[in-house]
Amino acid sequence: MARWRPTRRQVLTHGATAAGALALGSAATLAVSDWAAQGVIPPGPLPGALLDDASRINPTAVRGVLFAAPAPDETARVVGPLLRRIAAGDDPALAVAGVRHSMGGQSMLAGGWVLDTRPMNRISLDSAARVVRVGAGTTWRDLIPVLNAAGFSPKVMQSNHDFSVGGSLSVNCHGWHTGHPPIASTVRGLRLLTASGEVVNCGPGENAELFGLVLGGYGMFGVILEADLEVWPNARYVPHFDSMPALDYVEEFSRLVLAPDSTAEMAYGRLSVDPRNFLEEALIVRFTPEPDTVGTVLPLAEPDAASLQRAVFRNSAGSNLGKMLRWTLEREAAPWLAGPLSRNSIQNQPAAVFADHSEQTSDILHEYFVPHTTLAKFITAAREIIQRSGQELLNVTVRDVRRDTRSVLAYAREDVFGLVMNFRQERTAEADNRMRALTRELVDAALEVNGTFYLPYRLHATREQVRRAYPGWDAAMAAKSRIDPLPVFRNALFDTYA
Repeated sequence: MARWRPTRRQVLTHGATAAGALALGSAATLAVSDWAAQGVIPPGPLPGALLDDASRINPTAVRGVLFAAPAPDETARVVGPLLRRIAAGDDPALAVAGVRHSMGGQSMLAGGWVLDTRPMNRISLDSAARVVRVGAGTTWRDLIPVLNAAGFSPKVMQSNHDFSVGGSLSVNCHGWHTGHPPIASTVRGLRLLTASGEVVNCGPGENAELFGLVLGGYGMFGVILEADLEVWPNARYVPHFDSMPALDYVEEFSRLVLAPDSTAEMAYGRLSVDPRNFLEEALIVRFTPEPDTVGTVLPLAEPDAASLQRAVFRNSAGSNLGKMLRWTLEREAAPWLAGPLSRNSIQNQPAAVFADHSEQTSDILHEYFVPHTTLAKFITAAREIIQRSGQELLNVTVRDVRRDTRSVLAYAREDVFGLVMNFRQERTAEADNRMRALTRELVDAALEVNGTFYLPYRLHATREQVRRAYPGWDAAMAAKSRIDPLPVFRNALFDTYA
């Protein structure tokens, strides 16, 4: 059973929060710095603070931060009085947060309360059933070692381990796992704290409507307390590298990964951002298991040469020569340097390894989901749009995502490829306006080919684009009005589009 303790990141986060809030004149946030100085996360609420998310360009003054308890029922008891005050109109609404890796305030609410779920990080594995019960505040960094020690691995998660499980469920994440829908498909059941303060069970056969709303529901329908997730046997994987023209990606992926005789269990693609062949060349990396290692207990290796990976990636920012070098290394050197590694080791790497720490710029993510039959058309359109925009694209990763039948706000309503784009943006209002214009053009390009876009990032799409990309949006908001009419649960995503 994992026990919660504050991390250095949490202490630093709350220290920075205090400094920002004091700059706004909120003397009440002295409590934040006091707790940070003591090196602990407080058991109760922290008054007014300035929070931000992974974008680092979204400072948000909130009413206060309330911390969950390790046990779900205790969290319900702690949060219950606040929910009643909100319902009575005596307090502003509540947003639900994990580690705030979203980029548009999906886990924050200006002037409202924020529930920090990270203390809910208990883990209980049922090896016989191949199911793990996980507190919503647990990070994959905490969960992977527990599964690894029993010969298991997450079935579906993001490609990095920084995120909380509750956050992953709230955005209905996906990763490099081939042949799988998003994480919603792996959830056996949830315990949820509703706006009325009731704790309910949700699953495919129990409170099924609420189950489909919560998965990919961005905290708008309640607080995920814990979840039962299916797990997958760990194994040692052998990597394989293949390069091709970008417009041949679907044909080559079908041959290498989707063919009936393929044994690939994980795979991802890269599109070149080298200015000499911008979005014209592609690389597919696939991982096949060594049969005698499936389900065995393997060492959980640290990421290889993380500092070198970071140096190569960050040195490509603002440099055409750096982008040329990085693509050459990925295409030519990586196949010679790569060796076998376990499924868990592949996933046991922080996104922070590559993060931009500059005070002048931020890395901003987009993601577009495109049917197989229209991928080439979207790549061609995106190439022209991005080059014309003048925005700097640092990376494009391509993921295989199968049809999602569980989430009301499904982004994969058929088998799609997800194109994760990482842009480098100046931290100014003018730069954000330029990024907004680019986003809307790319969203239109995705919609034109029957695609969609992902909602955890900057809230730059229009309301019309959201409704076109998510046909279930209006039905979800109608359910929201019925389930949480006040509403008690709000965040920047809800306020922008609902």
